Amino acid sequence: MEHALPALRMMLAAVVLAAAPAAAQQVTLERDSPLYAEPQLDASQVTQLKQGATGEVIGKQGAWLNLKTPGGSGWLYSFNVRFPSQQAGSGDAGTGSAAGRLFGPRRNVSVTSTIGIRGIEEEDLKQASFNADQMKLLDGYAATRQAAERSARATGLAPVSVEYMDAKK
Repeated sequence: MEHALPALRMMLAAVVLAAAPAAAQQVTLERDSPLYAEPQLDASQVTQLKQGATGEVIGKQGAWLNLKTPGGSGWLYSFNVRFPSQQAGSGDAGTGSAAGRLFGPRRNVSVTSTIGIRGIEEEDLKQASFNADQMKLLDGYAATRQAAERSARATGLAPVSVEYMDAKK
């Protein structure tokens, strides 16, 4: 399992990181979000940004964007923003760039859930490093089967036999 965790972390990073270059791009906040002094959740908060606020991306580090806004400059988690898909008035009905189709203005569609996938860049992989403390923390969340069963019983859950989909009848 120890060897599988770095691969899992890399796959998660691939889901989180941006595919298009972040420099000099205008973004719009999808939700109220804190703007941090550094690209980490325990950094001091520069300001609180409101949904719909706009800013200019001036840098990127992993899943974080360095954002310049009228309220100040700082770092913001990239899933909290939307990148524009096209210039206004281009007449393009969604046939523009792939990034534009993925991150462009939302249209009236029936979707129950979505997630933005922004890819991973070679430079991000070069800067990646192993963090033994984080791996120890992750391992600390593991539970034995007996502990999981005790916890499930304590909350009123009971085992149920489920037939495999490919099982022959």
